[in-house]
Amino acid sequence: MRTKYLILFVLVIALLGGAAYYSYQPLADGITFGLDIRGGISVLLEAVTSEEVPEINDDAMARAVAILSQRVNALGVVEPEVVREGERRIRISLPEYEDQEAVLNVIGTTAVLRFKDINGTVILTGESLRDAREDLDAQRRALVNIRLDEEGGRKMREFTGANIGQRLLIYLDDAVISAPTVDGEVGVEGSITGLGSLAEARSLAIMLRSGALPVDLEVRDFRGVGPTLGQASLDKSVVAGLLGLGLVVLFMLAFYRGFGLAADLALTAYTLIVLWGLAAINATITLPGVAGIVLGIGIAVDANVIIFERIKEELKGGRSLRASITTGFSRALGTVFDANITTLIGTAVLYYFGTGPVRGFAVTLSMSIVVSMFTALAVTRLFLILMVNAQLIKTPRALLSGGAKK
Repeated sequence: MRTKYLILFVLVIALLGGAAYYSYQPLADGITFGLDIRGGISVLLEAVTSEEVPEINDDAMARAVAILSQRVNALGVVEPEVVREGERRIRISLPEYEDQEAVLNVIGTTAVLRFKDINGTVILTGESLRDAREDLDAQRRALVNIRLDEEGGRKMREFTGANIGQRLLIYLDDAVISAPTVDGEVGVEGSITGLGSLAEARSLAIMLRSGALPVDLEVRDFRGVGPTLGQASLDKSVVAGLLGLGLVVLFMLAFYRGFGLAADLALTAYTLIVLWGLAAINATITLPGVAGIVLGIGIAVDANVIIFERIKEELKGGRSLRASITTGFSRALGTVFDANITTLIGTAVLYYFGTGPVRGFAVTLSMSIVVSMFTALAVTRLFLILMVNAQLIKTPRALLSGGAKK
């Protein structure tokens, strides 16, 4: 029986070590690092009211994001990000991009909407467009209903009447955003069909309504992060994380002996699960996110410490080793759960009210908390059971510094 559990213990360790070894490259390829690590440019814009735009609403902000996304994509940046923060702010992140002047030029110009034929002749411009809204036809197929002014309707009627079966090219700035086929004469009102989904129709409608920026945007923050600085920060964070992990491992071994070994093995499982979880949800790791992971290591160990102290109490009360482990885990469950739930509430508040890096910190920390509860209550317990049954832990002295009896 002892040999059976010893073999199982060795096999589980080998499986854990193999998972760690073969996870390195997939994780390195699958985890995306943020701008503060990769380097690049970050711009924070805020919409302000003016005489022309006395009120800023959600539709205007959505159109501004669509226009800026179109312009940023034209820069050829890999994985750019244009997101709305709060009610009036837009964050633009351009990883591994360094031309600050080009960025300022792009976000400061006025977009131009044009309708052209296949020869590039302009039929009408966005000045003639009065509205564009997504919709579904009777067969539940996505389309975009457009409405033009009278002059635009006359020009469109002339073009579509003479070019049935030809394509109408719709440009925003210098990029084609749609190329519908003319299947009938269209005047002041018409529809763009052949779209894949309602979401695609909604996106196109926003782009069509965009034309020029609907709100005035002022730069609130503009910063560039060099890749050398970002890599240096990452290197320091990794060193700090490894140092903290190493000290925690040594502390657990020195203070809890065989029980500490079980906790250290569970900590390895915790690290792998957290990293794979972040890769699975396509999380972008920033420096605050790295801090969340490092902090999570301490939280993971804290849960084990609570459990081990409960087991100590049972041992001092005269229970056997196996009974103390079973009772200790049962009695520690509520404490571990309560302690971690309160921290999860804090991370939820950070995520809801925070933006950018603060949200990244909240995501990594909350995932670390959930995984730490699982590894402490399930993985650590598994290793302890295997070690006790394999007689690798024979007496309470594996946990206590002395004085306890079976």
